Amino acid sequence: MADTYLVLATMFLLFCFIIYLAIDFMRTPGGLNPFFNKWTKKSLWIWLPFYALQRLIREVILKK
Repeated sequence: MADTYLVLATMFLLFCFIIYLAIDFMRTPGGLNPFFNKWTKKSLWIWLPFYALQRLIREVILKK
């Protein structure tokens, strides 16, 4: 029963986030590029460590 509530809460939060993105896209002047630049900066802490690890492996460990 608790798993059902967790799934429903997750779906609700995902739906709210998609609505938030749509509203934020409509409020961002200049179109798609400024919108993506804004969200890239907001999500930098998520993807940057993975990108840095990939470069570390490629340039230091594999020495290409």
